[in-house]
Amino acid sequence: MTADKITTRQKIIAAAKNLFGTHGYNEATIDDIITAAGVTKGAFYHYFKSKEAICTEIIDDVKKDYQNIFDSLPKDINPLEKLKTAIKQILELNCSGQWVNCKLVLHISTQAHLLQSPIKQKLDGFWKWYIDQYRELITQCRDLNLTGKKFSVQQQVDFIISVLIGNIWTKTVFDSNSDSEIIDYIVGKL
Repeated sequence: MTADKITTRQKIIAAAKNLFGTHGYNEATIDDIITAAGVTKGAFYHYFKSKEAICTEIIDDVKKDYQNIFDSLPKDINPLEKLKTAIKQILELNCSGQWVNCKLVLHISTQAHLLQSPIKQKLDGFWKWYIDQYRELITQCRDLNLTGKKFSVQQQVDFIISVLIGNIWTKTVFDSNSDSEIIDYIVGKL
């Protein structure tokens, strides 16, 4: 019985992630989620009291997924290699088709001004944390003279985030099979 509950819950979460990533939070309805998950409305409400509740949980899950990437970076390499590794992992996951986190966060973020306060707060918290991960790596790189100092730390972080967002949205800026081209481009501009 527990396995059935976990499976049903996971189906609901996966369906909501895909719908929020494809259509955005505001456009995806509970009916869309239950149809995509193949569950009843009762099953949805057994696990989640609202669309807002599932969205805030998904944002927490997405943050954990990103946290796992940054936490798994090898401790024995320099910060520039850590930065390259993190970017490579994110790009590979995004291009795999199995990971919708990049698109999901970006799509929900474009609707931030329309979102209810708890979702907006979770999203704001995610972005602050995510940007801080890059800020920490860039600061370490600068301290070791591994990157240039022509631009401020914030400008370098903004550049990384902007290129990643652009690549996620368009996938036409670079050959999607050439993550190293994107990484070299980013590092070359720092």
